[in-house]
Amino acid sequence: MINIISAIGSIGTFIMALFYFVSVSVQLYQLKISFLPALGFNQILLEREKDQLNIMNSATEEHHHKDYIKLYNLGGGAAKKIAIEVLLGNDKVIQKKYVNILPSKEGYMLPINKNVYEELERTIENNGYEADLNVRMTYYHNVSRKQQEVILKGQIDRFNTYNNKEIYDLQFI
Repeated sequence: MINIISAIGSIGTFIMALFYFVSVSVQLYQLKISFLPALGFNQILLEREKDQLNIMNSATEEHHHKDYIKLYNLGGGAAKKIAIEVLLGNDKVIQKKYVNILPSKEGYMLPINKNVYEELERTIENNGYEADLNVRMTYYHNVSRKQQEVILKGQIDRFNTYNNKEIYDLQFI
């Protein structure tokens, strides 16, 4: 009889150890996720007045001409050795930029060159809302030694129209 009770106790201890192992594994996985970077852009408005196209970042209050978009790291860990390529289609690189490190909760002002402006204007003139513009970002982080890659597709939505200007919303999805 004592052997049966001892066997049941041993099985119970083994099951408790399994639950503890699963619990610790889940907590370690959640901790790992909290150190992953999450790169993305803020809300970008395109203002077209006559033949002039201006970029307005919603995070800034300035109203003069800007030629940058703001890249943010909203994740918990730093992204390192970031290579940012603005692509026309899937493979034609029209702009390339490197950033050494982008800490968590920080931003980087990515300058926009003439080729990107021309593609945005061409998309708006053709009443197209899906630009042939992609952003490919490759980076490293502390959790994994492998290079990570993110590809975002550019999309333009009509935001508002006034008598003398039109406003569009540029999103990278």
